[in-house]
Amino acid sequence: MSRDPRAEPPEGPPMAPWKKAILVALALLPVGVLAYSMIFMVQNEAAFDESTCPYAEVELRVVSAGVSVREEGRTCQPGVEEHRWVLLREGEPEEPIGLRRLDAALYEHYSWTATIQEDDRVRLEITNGDEEDPRVFHEPHDDAGRR
Repeated sequence: MSRDPRAEPPEGPPMAPWKKAILVALALLPVGVLAYSMIFMVQNEAAFDESTCPYAEVELRVVSAGVSVREEGRTCQPGVEEHRWVLLREGEPEEPIGLRRLDAALYEHYSWTATIQEDDRVRLEITNGDEEDPRVFHEPHDDAGRR
């Protein structure tokens, strides 16, 4: 009787245990990297929870009559600062218009400006040290899905 060659895989020499261990480790490496990344992100976001690490006012600038921008900052992890810029319009609720979480050293030489545009919206420009291009935030339009 002849055997069908497709029925059973050909048998070869057994794999050395150290080779098998290396193959298993390489196969599990992406799972470990993914798990580490997820744990890192959860810990990072938990550290910057506003109920446990509130913002403190850094500066308040008047942009025009009845319009100001307040810069707030906090350090919830060593070496990392988070700043946000809150729009204050007379008679309206406060509205954050910019947020940056960076290495604390980058905030040593930063500057920001807030201006009123032709459409009466606030434009916020933030420059870090030697950066040529500022990071720009705009006040959302009234129909931009605000709560």
